[in-house]
Amino acid sequence: MIENVLLSGYTNTGKGVYQAQFNSENGELTTPKVLLELNSPTYIDVTNDMKLIALAKKGDKGGIVIYDISEDSPKLLDEDFSEETSPSYVKFDASRNLIFSAYFHLSKVKIDHLTEDGKIEHYSELNFEGHGPRTEQDQSKPHYSALTPDGKLIICDYGADRIYIYDLENPKQPKLMNNYVAPSGYAPRHLVFNPTKPYVYVACELSSKVLVMEYNKETAGLTLVDEVEAAKDEQKNTTAAIRISKDGKFLYVSTRGADTIATFSVSADGDRLKKLNTTSANGNGPRDFELDPSENYLVVANQDSDNISIFKRNAQKGNLTDLKKNISIPECVCVHFI
Repeated sequence: MIENVLLSGYTNTGKGVYQAQFNSENGELTTPKVLLELNSPTYIDVTNDMKLIALAKKGDKGGIVIYDISEDSPKLLDEDFSEETSPSYVKFDASRNLIFSAYFHLSKVKIDHLTEDGKIEHYSELNFEGHGPRTEQDQSKPHYSALTPDGKLIICDYGADRIYIYDLENPKQPKLMNNYVAPSGYAPRHLVFNPTKPYVYVACELSSKVLVMEYNKETAGLTLVDEVEAAKDEQKNTTAAIRISKDGKFLYVSTRGADTIATFSVSADGDRLKKLNTTSANGNGPRDFELDPSENYLVVANQDSDNISIFKRNAQKGNLTDLKKNISIPECVCVHFI
């Protein structure tokens, strides 16, 4: 089957958001072509009716833009460049038409409403304080804002070693339910939930560790139950993306510096991870990666070597095989199948 995939990143040499076609029968990816020229769309999301939500910069300001990409030519619907810099992450909540934007450098998360005609309506803003012990943690730095399985807002604060969970019954006035303190200096970056078990797996950038925590949906409580190593805890290593298979049996984590993808098996109960192996990312700086819809392949964006690498995935054993099908693309940091 032919799948459409969007690829986006920085624009020192890149152009913005690219589009390519991926063949899930043989792992072939077409040469990416520019879909939309934007200034540094380092993270994107797409709604069910094909509205593209992208981070971007305009002059000395940053924010998000909304484009209709349902036709051949993208159409601008709205933009909000009201901040000093752009966010680091954006996520769309289809159930409530909400947009969560994590502003890494501004110590805050914005919650916006996306109207039916694609306009941005500001709802609320969450501001954070604190810092960690490492030089990179000089202030609060929210790196991720998305949803728990039961629809609460969960935020990873890289700078303050915190994970926040908010009730969104009234998204204009979010209610803090949990302020979890992660191990000092770990810098929680991104996370994924087990698809069937009450566990969440947190990729910690500065420690190159993955935390396994039990999630109590009644209290929004997090309890640490396990900790595993994605790569050696060295100053040059920074863990980036984390993904879990739909069956919940295998977890994958990328680490820059080491330039590897770590493969873990997940216990039947979901509360333990076992490292199976590490695979070379076949490039430098594996900032992001994604499983294709068939989950037979894994597509990796290597930011620093300007290439996409493709791996065949064994669904029964979890292991990855490099197909040596490198695709050139500048400064790519986000892979998004649509």
